[in-house]
This record gives sequence, structure tokens and C-alpha cells, in this order.
Amino acid sequence: IRDRYGLTLFGQSALAARRLVEAGVRVVTAIWDDYKVGNNAWDTHSNHFPRIKDGLCPIFDQVLPTFLDDMESRGLLEDTLVMVISEHGRTPKITETTGGGREHWSGAYWGMFFGAGIKTGQVIGATDAHGEVPADTPVRPEDVAHSMLKLLGVDPHKEYIAPSGRPLKILDKGKMIPGLV
Repeated sequence: IRDRYGLTLFGQSALAARRLVEAGVRVVTAIWDDYKVGNNAWDTHSNHFPRIKDGLCPIFDQVLPTFLDDMESRGLLEDTLVMVISEHGRTPKITETTGGGREHWSGAYWGMFFGAGIKTGQVIGATDAHGEVPADTPVRPEDVAHSMLKLLGVDPHKEYIAPSGRPLKILDKGKMIPGLV
């Protein structure tokens, strides 16, 4: 099973994540491979195409389906929310650096969601023709947080009281991503 996941940090992190979920852990993060080893982080500011083709996608394409299949075969996926997200998107235009690159871009980005009642096989939202800004069904970071909390069984708008007596809201804003479940 270790070989199926792949002997990479991401592969073994995903396997450890499955084992932790199986043991009852509620929230787990699988770590992507360290950028120092072959510079295979998703920060493709240079040499974008070879890094995607030869390093990043082969690892990702091995690990994610293996993880999802393993979770489903063990009956864990139905009750587990799996999110593949990043903190920002990438420029829609390739920069003129060595081998081409993509910079940080907060105008539009993507995410993939599986399990926990998610309707699979659909695309929610779209960007404009240039991939620069949302054009259809924009989803904001607070909507992702709201949806995640809701699917984890946490009321996203609940207010807690700190020991000092100060009220603390989990989220001030956000709504369920339309069509997600």
C-alpha cells in the first residue's frame, strides 16, 4: 500500500492521513513535498511547464486517486470531507522568466472537494475568458470556510465566549457554496 501511494512526502502523508481518519481523528492535513527536494513545490515562478509535467502532476496524479479509492474502499469517504485547495491562484498569463512561470494571483483560484455528501463530477463557477476574475458563481474564501465547517458539523456562525467574557465568532461572513452538496 505504501508503494501505491508513492514513496514521496505527499504520498506517505496521504497514507498517514487515511490511517488517522480511520483511527477517528477529525481534521488532518497531508503535506506536499518539500520544495528543496527537486524544487517540486507548486510555486512555479520559473520553469513552469517542465515542473508541472515532470514533477508535480505525476506525484499528484498518483496520490490523490489512490487516497480517494482507499478511503472509499474502507467506507471512510462518505463521512470525510477531502479538500484540495491553495491559499491563492496563479496568474493566467505565463511570465517571461526562465522556462516561463506563473506568479501569485488572488483574482481567481480553484479547489476540489470530495466525500461528505459532495456532489461529484461538477464544476461550480467559472472565470472570464482570460482566467482573470470570476464570471459565474464566485466563491469567496469565507464561503469555503463556511462550507467546510458546516460539513464538519460545526455551526459557522456560532458565537463562543472567551474566558475574559469577550464574544468570539467563528465566522463573520460566508455562506454554503451553492450546489456543493
